[in-house]
Amino acid sequence: MGKHRTLDLGKTNINRIFWVYALPSILMMIVQSTAAFIDSVFIGRYVGADGLAAITISMPLLMFLIGIGTMIAVGGTTLAGIEKGKGNFEKSNNLFNVTTSLLLISGFIGTIVIYTIIPALTNLTGAEGAVFHNTVVYTEYIAFFVPFFLINFAFGFFLKLDEKPVIVVLIMLSGTLANIILDYLFIATFDMGIRGAALATGISQALPFVVFFIVIVFKSNWKIKKPEFSLYDIRRIFYNGSSEFLSNIATALTGMVFNYIIMLNIGSDGVAAFAVALQLVGIVTSISYGIAEGSQVAVSYNFGAEQYTRVKHIRKLTFRVSFILGILLAITSLLFSQELASIFLSEDRIINMANEILGYYAISFIFLGVNISIATYYTSVNDPARSVILTLFRSLVSTLIGLAILPLLFGESGIWLTVIFVEVGTLIIGFFMLKRNPFGNVKV
Repeated sequence: MGKHRTLDLGKTNINRIFWVYALPSILMMIVQSTAAFIDSVFIGRYVGADGLAAITISMPLLMFLIGIGTMIAVGGTTLAGIEKGKGNFEKSNNLFNVTTSLLLISGFIGTIVIYTIIPALTNLTGAEGAVFHNTVVYTEYIAFFVPFFLINFAFGFFLKLDEKPVIVVLIMLSGTLANIILDYLFIATFDMGIRGAALATGISQALPFVVFFIVIVFKSNWKIKKPEFSLYDIRRIFYNGSSEFLSNIATALTGMVFNYIIMLNIGSDGVAAFAVALQLVGIVTSISYGIAEGSQVAVSYNFGAEQYTRVKHIRKLTFRVSFILGILLAITSLLFSQELASIFLSEDRIINMANEILGYYAISFIFLGVNISIATYYTSVNDPARSVILTLFRSLVSTLIGLAILPLLFGESGIWLTVIFVEVGTLIIGFFMLKRNPFGNVKV
């Protein structure tokens, strides 16, 4: 793992490192989010609005489990990157084995939990009839593939840390192509409905897992060994990745609140329109995380090597690219929101509703990427506390404040104004943190 490479995280030009890692990371995140997008297109066309509503209702629970996976994967790879930057290669490799083992255990537990509690959780949302049935069926089938979802996060991150970002994209792309083919076969050809969508998504995660495993064993510098567990390392992994976990937990909770408020005030058509909007939001968020996570490996490595000037340059470049891309995505969303909504549905009333929602989200895209990058940056410099504060404010506190106040002032529009309120408020707090603690807990 210590041999010389053409691309040296501690010496190669910052711009080159950023784009070599960021572009594959962005593509990987787009590939992952495309799976949900494709499911929604097929479900919207062949199952209908009730199917789209079912996916939206099931998402909070899945986000909870993905949060656990992301926490362990990000926490483990960040610490492994810091140790690698220090030259502690054996310690770094052990963190790889500890991280993947924790994810496998979490995945199997997650499968059992989801399958057991999904009917009761669906009841709490107020879903009835076809929406209730589709939600339970979709989630029960997805449950069996949870271990693959979680372990793929870690394998992707560790291969990037091993300086193989392009391979990660190719593997994830193969999964997305499989998902497209299986969606067509299961939903459009064999008429398996929501069950077919779940199976297509699950299998498209299992296939990349097999390829990842082969690459890890035969083509990477990571060595699969019996992990040496220590409570200290496990605490560090969970603590350092805690902001990612809390982000997903908070997103899951606010997603449930959004679903409840929309169902109460608008009905299942409103949830279906919201589901369409979330498809674009998911892609934009994935691109933003791609930029942030593309710089994470380089930041953690150089932070471990105490090359703080390089850390500063990577940070500035990440924020600048996130902001510019946010503006471009906002403009694109405003121009093509009607066409996007029409991909999923044929009912004009729901399409118009989705178009209106996308207009509010488009404005929030300007700030979303920078906010995600700031939180990820603090995780990368081993300061999860500030990352947690920023993440909780963005994903939970400001959302609940907005949903409690803005609908009272602006009616139904207040529900959607909340997303703008959230991003602007988070940006102010994020820049305040950067002003006071540009390198986290380290004073330079």
